[in-house]
Amino acid sequence: MDSEAYELSVNSNLIRIAAGSEQGIIYALTTLVQLMENGTVKTCRVKDEPRYSHRGLSMDCARHFFRADEVKKVIEEISLAKMNVFHWHLTDDQGWRIESRKFPLLHTTGSEYYTQEEIKEICEFAKIRGVEIIPEIDMPGHVSSILAAYPDLSCSHKQVSLAKTGGIFPVILCAGNDKTYEFLNELWQEIFELFPGDRFHTGGDEAPKKEWKACPCCTKKMQDMGYTDYEQLQGYFASRINEIFKANGKTAVFWNETLRSVSNLENAEIQYWTLQHRDSMEKYADTKQKWIYSDMFELYFDYPYSMTNLKKVYETVPHLGMRQVDKSDGLQGMEAAIWAEHIQNEERLENLLFPRVYALAEILWASDNDYQEFEARLAENIKSDLHGNIAYTSRDWWTPEGQARQMEAFAYMKSMNDGMSEETKAETVESTAPNREFGEVFMTKFFQPEDLPILMAGMNQKA
Repeated sequence: MDSEAYELSVNSNLIRIAAGSEQGIIYALTTLVQLMENGTVKTCRVKDEPRYSHRGLSMDCARHFFRADEVKKVIEEISLAKMNVFHWHLTDDQGWRIESRKFPLLHTTGSEYYTQEEIKEICEFAKIRGVEIIPEIDMPGHVSSILAAYPDLSCSHKQVSLAKTGGIFPVILCAGNDKTYEFLNELWQEIFELFPGDRFHTGGDEAPKKEWKACPCCTKKMQDMGYTDYEQLQGYFASRINEIFKANGKTAVFWNETLRSVSNLENAEIQYWTLQHRDSMEKYADTKQKWIYSDMFELYFDYPYSMTNLKKVYETVPHLGMRQVDKSDGLQGMEAAIWAEHIQNEERLENLLFPRVYALAEILWASDNDYQEFEARLAENIKSDLHGNIAYTSRDWWTPEGQARQMEAFAYMKSMNDGMSEETKAETVESTAPNREFGEVFMTKFFQPEDLPILMAGMNQKA
């Protein structure tokens, strides 16, 4: 029996559970609770197992800090949907959210953070519910919160501040200085002690190379290694970090931009989110190494329902370009992500997550489902006392239509750069460098044909 599989049988005298592991028992008990009405369960027999082993949600608590109780609330809710991974984005340019006793300036330079006791409590809370926590410490980019505390770790050694808006910033860890790796080794040792799991996410996305190009240490490292491209230097950085993980019996997870720099990271996993670097991702998938599907056009839940509606989530099929890869040998499963640049409170967070999380959870557990049947069943299920304290998006907005959809989508697009300086906007565009394929998919995945003339007119006005 698969480790997450279970069999549940209920009759008038006995409830019997058979499972391949403790995880399977947790799912059987979850099903039992969901079947219960007025304290009783009707006679039934359930034989069940998941479609994918990785069924996840990534939640950003760096751009906007959410209380420990809210984090537990989200974990509780995804566990009821039999999702088993909570990817916790804890650091970024806007904040460092982990109490560090080795490097206390990390958390005291900012304003809000989780104490080590809170982190351990949340990890135990998740473990009891069968949820693995994967913490993310993004690097070598997205590190203003590190460099605001310890500026000597950058190439310029200049003092920087925490970012106040979204966007991509030029500050970056110095890849040519051995002191960077000494610091990161000590830091990761502390992080490993806080989180009991085997997998830790180390980012690798959206790392501008301007500072490296002007840095004597990075230039010397390039010469010593015989590199001709600064992407090779990022590959060197990723390999050094991966060695720290391997030496501690841990598995590193990287965003798929890392594959531009290094094609093979032993004992690591890749998380795919952007088709900007689809070619390298396709080659990696063909090696049958482990990877996770988190395509931004289908599974980024910070985008409003007018751009990613419930039906679209439910009908997600993993693909790379035009190539369907849902049966790829290395594919572990899927993970939604919610980034918090534009989320200012817990109610909005929950509105964006629920019920889209349930749509993803269902297709990760079973295949060949019917959307209309799911929607009708969902409308009844969320009335249960089990979900009574969640701020759901109402059913009339699960799949928005007409002018209201159009207005929300356009308003969101207009707000994406709110507060950004012109320098940050330019850095963001230069670092992401959207190609034609990306632009075409952006238009067709997030908008409908009748929107395109309005979008094109707006773009022409800006030009």
